[in-house]
Parts: sequence; C-alpha cells; structure tokens
Amino acid sequence: MLNMLVLELSFTPPPSMITFLLSATSNSILDRAIDSEEAQHHDFLRLEHIEGYHELSAKTKIYFSTAVGKWDADFYVKVDDDVHLNLGVFTSTLAHYRSKPRVYIGCMKSGPVLADKNVKYHEPEFWKFGEDGNKYFRHATGQIYAISKDLATYISINQWNRFASG
Repeated sequence: MLNMLVLELSFTPPPSMITFLLSATSNSILDRAIDSEEAQHHDFLRLEHIEGYHELSAKTKIYFSTAVGKWDADFYVKVDDDVHLNLGVFTSTLAHYRSKPRVYIGCMKSGPVLADKNVKYHEPEFWKFGEDGNKYFRHATGQIYAISKDLATYISINQWNRFASG
C-alpha cells in the first residue's frame, strides 16, 4: 500500500529525488508487484514497520531516521498520496528557508474536538480533551510538511526518546 510520497530536496548536486514510502504489507501478490516496479524504477523506500493508524508517529520517526542515514538533503518532505503538490512553487518556497536552522514548514491544526461518532473524523478518545466544546491545541498535522536536515537529524537521534521528540 502506497502511504506517502517522500521528497528529498537538495539545492546542490546531486539533484532532488522523489521516493515512494511503503510500510510492510501482508499481501504477497502486492509485494511481488512492488518488487517488479522497484526493480524497474528504483523509487521505493520500504520501512521495517507494520502499517496502522496508531503507529503513524513511529512510522514518521522511522522514516526520518532512515532518510537521514540514506540521503544527504537540505529538506525531507512528507506528502500524503492524495495531495496535489506544485513541486516548482514548493521548492522555491523551501529555498527561502534553506539558511535557517531547525525548519518545519507544514500544516497546523486547531479547532473543536469532534466527539460525535456520526462525524467522519470524530475523535474516539475525545474525553481526553475535557468537556464537550473543547478545542485542540494548535499542533502540526501530517498531510504535507517539510523539515530541514538538522531537524530531521535531531528526530533521528532522539526517535525513541518520548520527551525529546514526542
């Protein structure tokens, strides 16, 4: 299952790369199809990780640790597979932040906690946020974001330290 598109953006040679990030699958037919495409295009990065909604943070930490160890890039970018990205505009935007340390560029979320089970994106553990009508604190959300090399390195080094990397 294709989970996300990953870009390693470098403003110096070698050029930027686009890689498709995959978690482990239990479907042998799908695995063979992926192996065949990988042999042809060499554009998949497979993580040692089993896919699951409650494992998204671990997947992200494993990705950054793997990417930093594998590629030397100015930015590491995560884009969900259903997001349209104008790569030229996005790359130009990132170029403006290249000289700044520990950069995060992405979506931020806040708003009401959705406790109603009939709502598509309801929060199953809404009670953790207090009474009805409470709001989420402003936090990063994962449809698309880019982080600088030094921030990705920090995450890689501290990936299992809950207090350092959340």
